[in-house]
Amino acid sequence: MARPDLRSAVTDSVSEAVQSRTSVVAVGLPGSGRRWLLARVRERFERREWSVIEVPGVRGRPLESLALAGIAASTIPGAGPLAGLAATVQALSARAATGPALLLLEDADLLDETSAGVIAAALSQHDITAVATVRPPFPGASALDVLTGRVETTALWLPTLPFEDVHHLVADALGGDVQTDAAGRIYALSGGLPGIARSIAVEARREGRLVFDGSSWSAGEDLWTPALAVVVGRLTQGLTDEEKDALRVLAEAGPTDVESVRDVVPWHVATSLDDRGLFRFVQEEDRMLGALFPPLLEDHLRHDPHGVRRRRAAEVAAAALRRSAPGPHDLPARPLVRRPLRWSSSPEAAAILGRVLRENTAARVARCRTEWETDPTDATAVLYVHALLDHAAPPDEIERVLAAARAHPSELDMVRLAGWEAMYRALVAGDVGAGAAVLARAEQAVPRAGAVLAAIGQHIGLIAGAGQAAVLPALPEPGPAAATGEGDALGLPALTAVDVIRMVRGEILLAGGRVDDAAAEFSGVSPTDPTRYDPDALVPLGQLCAGDIDGAIGRAARQLDIARGTLDRALIEPHGYVLALGLLLQGRLSSLRAQLTGLFAINAPAPLRPASRAGLLTLAALLSLLERNHRSARSMIAQLEGAAGGPFPLTAAEPASAALAVAEGQPAVAATQRAWRRVETLIDEGHFLAAAFDGAWLIDLHVDDERAARLIQVAGAGQGLILPAIAEYLESAAARSPRGLLRSGDLLRSRGLVLHATRARARAIELLREAGDAEAAASASADLRRLVRDYGDDLRLLAPDVLAPEAQLTARELEVARLIVEGLSNREVSRRLVVSERTVDNHVYRIFRKLGITSRDELASLL
Repeated sequence: MARPDLRSAVTDSVSEAVQSRTSVVAVGLPGSGRRWLLARVRERFERREWSVIEVPGVRGRPLESLALAGIAASTIPGAGPLAGLAATVQALSARAATGPALLLLEDADLLDETSAGVIAAALSQHDITAVATVRPPFPGASALDVLTGRVETTALWLPTLPFEDVHHLVADALGGDVQTDAAGRIYALSGGLPGIARSIAVEARREGRLVFDGSSWSAGEDLWTPALAVVVGRLTQGLTDEEKDALRVLAEAGPTDVESVRDVVPWHVATSLDDRGLFRFVQEEDRMLGALFPPLLEDHLRHDPHGVRRRRAAEVAAAALRRSAPGPHDLPARPLVRRPLRWSSSPEAAAILGRVLRENTAARVARCRTEWETDPTDATAVLYVHALLDHAAPPDEIERVLAAARAHPSELDMVRLAGWEAMYRALVAGDVGAGAAVLARAEQAVPRAGAVLAAIGQHIGLIAGAGQAAVLPALPEPGPAAATGEGDALGLPALTAVDVIRMVRGEILLAGGRVDDAAAEFSGVSPTDPTRYDPDALVPLGQLCAGDIDGAIGRAARQLDIARGTLDRALIEPHGYVLALGLLLQGRLSSLRAQLTGLFAINAPAPLRPASRAGLLTLAALLSLLERNHRSARSMIAQLEGAAGGPFPLTAAEPASAALAVAEGQPAVAATQRAWRRVETLIDEGHFLAAAFDGAWLIDLHVDDERAARLIQVAGAGQGLILPAIAEYLESAAARSPRGLLRSGDLLRSRGLVLHATRARARAIELLREAGDAEAAASASADLRRLVRDYGDDLRLLAPDVLAPEAQLTARELEVARLIVEGLSNREVSRRLVVSERTVDNHVYRIFRKLGITSRDELASLL
């Protein structure tokens, strides 16, 4: 059961309306897919042998649109204007003389009233149904009011596309896979409008701002190009000078609250821009935020050189928001979004937030550069290189700062800088040896920091994969906290040996399935630091793995809201990963898709926390496989290859890669071999948590008896509620015991693991059918069907083949079932199929028994 493409769903809605003879007005900005919609609708109705008439909307003389469509009637000498109009109506009606006709009106808001009147008359007199595309505002064009006032009409606003659909569209436009980061940047600029996303991608490729590395496209620092002025021109077409000036002022002000909007532009202009779809008010819990839409508008206007118009707009924004006036050479600083701010989960909000985050990061780079150039210490260097990394600056620029910092070392902050550099070289540049060398040099320079540096090295080994069993570092003897020099004054938290070592101990314990012991270590760790993981992100992960999935989801969701509201990009994806993992385990697949769409659209990777992005990509790949979207799964898996996911739940490519190979027809033994080898490696290294989650996905594909037996043993000894429940599931699946799987399904469901519970029940049903126990299989199927119906949220994706009647009935039984659903009695079915009524009775009995149902209404609901 594949997730429907959103644009196809819109086409379906329009087609259903037309089939019922209801005209449709599709409202959308330029680039929203209006022309694509008309083309798809045309294809559908041409296949149904409808006559299709296309009329372009143009500004000009009366009836010019119809004349361009070849519909204008010939002039009759001596006839008055009414006769000419009647002849034009007749000419249009003649197109529908042989059957139903579809009238496609592109840019119908440009129609003159005379043409609209002619079209309305034809629609009301003949079997003609119209589909019109317009740009906002709607209603607004008087000619369109004439048209919609005469015939039954419905309006449909074209939605922004989810991230995944834009990702595919951009890949098609570029002719190759596109890295999630690059697709997220394009999404943030386009706001999910397909035509604009395609233009951004094509122009960025032409200017060399998108680069193909042989396997996928990646993005540089800036995707804007001057050629996008054409796109912006279409968006702003028809605006008054006052509205265009207001756009510039709002671009300088940036996303801000309603009160500030009132200060910078006249309210009637803001509402007019809102009506036109170019300014969006995003509703929050207790406030509204206003921003230009799509974000490309703001980006383009702010790329304008320091001309008079932009300077004037900047002065207006600064004065209204009580900012300092511009200096002689600098434009006024852009006002910050007030914080914290709760962002909604709509695609528009995600796109706007992605843009705000990127601009916030650019501002942080500028501020940190100034601080470092003014006072080039190790502490200012850490902040500067971290900002550069977040902003995807070229590696050469980061190397320049690191080299300059090494030339003027400061012992108090050297440890912090060394820790950052080691993680950067190992986890971002992919050179673990270089990271170890950095730590070794730092330990020689500052021997008393040996314990801290060693712990950082263990953390790197854990995430990058050291290839050996992790050893818990010993806690240092109690003593005074280590000072960290200027870092404290710059807002960096203290870096103490006990904190770093507790953090690493907690990570190792969590990876080993000792979730209770890990929680005890995390509880004593101080605030965050850019050189290590944030305990606030690992605590909900430990909470989830201990069995409190609801609590972990709630906590991660709150922390994610805070991270988004404070524009703390380093914590968005770590918390987003935990939230997404919890939603997957609970089988809340629609909610999971929405969260993944928002997170990828925001596009805030945490480079020094690569396990979070790896986890999100893995979860997206697995969800795409459940949706039978193999293309999307393959793209996500490709980006996972070589990623440093660490030994955490579902942060590696192997399970999804194995599932994709099986889905595409590869033998299960060969398809899962690599993934089962990874499970064995994880067990050897003591990483039982990741091994159990990987194994629980693989066990339905193929059972590797020896490795499964080892996994069952270590998972069963894990702390908390999750690992022992997974161990029981694995044991029943390995033994091919349907009764055991049904029992483990009950246990898993009681512990919140709806995903695994549903898969366990589905596997049990398959085994019962293989064994020929039809009665037990029917009973289990009926139970599972009720659970899926009551739970909803796309849970059917977890067992589509088991729940589908086609998988349980013979071809003849399925034929009988469909006739019953049509409303035929048994006697009528027997006549239709030319068999005895008793034969039909037997078929019906077997159908009800196999499906575990007792009525024809239930059968209808299944088919």
